[in-house]
Amino acid sequence: MKVGIINLSVAESAAMSLFGNRWQRLRWLGNHCVLTGGVMWIFGYGSLMWDGWEQNHCCLQRVVGELPGYRRAFNKASIKNWGSKASPGPTLNIEQAEQAVCCGIAFEFPDEKADSVLAYLRQREGNGFNLKQMSITLRDGKFAKAFIAFYEGPNKIKVDSTTELANLIALASGSSGSCREYVRGIYVELSKLGLTDSVVTTTWQAVQQLA
Repeated sequence: MKVGIINLSVAESAAMSLFGNRWQRLRWLGNHCVLTGGVMWIFGYGSLMWDGWEQNHCCLQRVVGELPGYRRAFNKASIKNWGSKASPGPTLNIEQAEQAVCCGIAFEFPDEKADSVLAYLRQREGNGFNLKQMSITLRDGKFAKAFIAFYEGPNKIKVDSTTELANLIALASGSSGSCREYVRGIYVELSKLGLTDSVVTTTWQAVQQLA
């Protein structure tokens, strides 16, 4: 919905009284979105956190969020981008783990964008991924229901140790590059966001020790 020839001074006053800072965020994304109803949330634990995808979907805000009872896991086998059929590359997923907490980024969108956002995510994640709505904790302590991508397809990797996982990563390479660089990239991007993850850190350290 475009603002067009509407008197922005009047529109801004009305919008600010209703939505506060959210209106400012919407205007920053291009003067073409107006919050008219409720909101929906997406929780990202991988590249969704840093590649700026949300700017094309009228994101209202992005905040740190936590998913209790889950942790990151390099257990999704990439046989194209970061590996091959002969040497699958272990890539990121999440799995249940008692007492664990997965820290990521939560994205808030207007409800009217739900269909387009979910369609984009289904296309982006590809076959084998399911979007499940689960409860997360936001930075301010509030709770929200967020859609989260879980890989549940057949291309799963099972290992008995971090060393075994590191060896698989070191051997794998695909159309997007080496799996080693993939893991390093996740470690670096999490660090830029001020987030630490024991699985990512331990895995990257084990890969480095093989060099």
